[in-house]
Order: sequence, then C-alpha cells, then structure tokens
Amino acid sequence: MINLTGALIEQYTIALMLTSVRFMGLLLTAPMLSFRAFPISFRVMLSVLIGFLAMPILNSNEPLPQFGMASYFSVGVELAIGAFIGFAIRMGLIVIDIAAEVLSFLSGFSYASTMFRDPVLESGLVAQFLGLITLAMTFALNIHLILIDIVLQSFKAVPFGTWPSNWSAQSVFTLMTQSFQLGLILSMPILLVYLMFNLTQAFLGRTSPQLNLFSVGFAFTIPLAFLVLTLILPDLQLMLMRAIENPLRLVRDGMELKLGR
Repeated sequence: MINLTGALIEQYTIALMLTSVRFMGLLLTAPMLSFRAFPISFRVMLSVLIGFLAMPILNSNEPLPQFGMASYFSVGVELAIGAFIGFAIRMGLIVIDIAAEVLSFLSGFSYASTMFRDPVLESGLVAQFLGLITLAMTFALNIHLILIDIVLQSFKAVPFGTWPSNWSAQSVFTLMTQSFQLGLILSMPILLVYLMFNLTQAFLGRTSPQLNLFSVGFAFTIPLAFLVLTLILPDLQLMLMRAIENPLRLVRDGMELKLGR
C-alpha cells in the first residue's frame, strides 16, 4: 500500500506544476502551437496532461523547491525555458516572413494591405499564404513532435529552476542574423525577377511612352508574383529545413552544455 503523506503530495504537486509550466511556455510561443484557433484554455489543459504523462521520466533524486518565493522563481524560469524553445523556432521561421514581405512590396500587395487594412489579419496576403504553407509543412515534418521531445529531454538535462548558460542574448542575435541571411537567399529569385521586369519596363517606357509603368507595369506585377511563387515553392521545404536547423541546434547545444558534453 502506498503511504501518501502531506509532504509527498506537496512534492508531486510541485513537480507537476513545474513540468506543466515548461510545456505551457512552449505552447505559448511555438508558431505551430500558438495560432489563434488554438484556445488558451485548451493549451493549459494540454500542458497539464503532457506534464502529468511526463512525470515518470523526471529525475527522482533532483531536489524540488518548496512552496514560497523559491517556487515562484522556479515557475518563472520554467516558463521562460519553454518560451525560449518556441521563440527560437519562431526566429528561424523569420526566413519565410522576409521572403513574403519582399514579394508583397515588389508586387504591390503591400500597398493594398496598407490602404485596406484588415484588423483581423496581422500581415499581408502573401505572408498569410506562405505562413499557412509553412504551418502545414511543419506539421508534415513533425516539427511539433520534435519540440515536445526536446522539452521531454530537457527535464533530464536542465534541473528545475536552472537556466542553461548557453542560451544568451548573443546566441539569439546570432540566430536572428542567420535567419536574416537565409531570408535574403530565399528572396534572391524574387529580387532578380522583378529587377529584370523593372529594367524591361524602363526600356519600354523610354522607347514607347504609351507602355509606361502606370498603364502596363502595374497590370503585370501581380501576375508576376504568382509566377515567382511557383519558382520558390518547390524549394520551400528545403529552405524550411535549413531555417529550423539553426534554432534546433541552439536549443540542443544549451542542453548539452548542462550535461557537460
């Protein structure tokens, strides 16, 4: 018979709370888990459920903080750890956002979004389209399962209330720099196609004034955007995998540092 004492119940309650809070941080910031159609109440219940299922893998020899200021500090650290993992993935997906904004600006979609701003939509039409494709590809590549597995592994590598020292502001800045570089690489076909189109339009405008930018150019920029989308979509999966690789390496390096590898 299991002898349940008050101290044992308190210990299990603190362990469940800290485990669930780390998962909750991930559900609040991970792009594929924090979209608006995923209610916050359901995220709370899901984090508690996953935390309850993850309790058997916890280190039983690890000391737990007692109720008080130490436990409040540990809750904040656990929430920050989970949020950092999701935030790192979000920084990696800036690659797609940069390409979408470049295409919106060059094609004229950004002008329509500026003049007729929809308060429900946070970005333009192209960004919404590429964002939905990216979201579907992350689920197809099981990125959400990889993130959950990383959080499960973090309980063995990072004790409760401890922040991995390798997760610093410098590492976040490096990740943002790498993501911006990949975003520019993905935007290169867009820039080249519209550069050639603008040069052609300039020559036509000089030789035939009737074929100027206002009468002909704007009518071709939007169809050209769909042509550019057909050029970049086949390589979007490869670029997404490269974009996710950097934040996953950052997260895992921080945990390996705690393990002393």
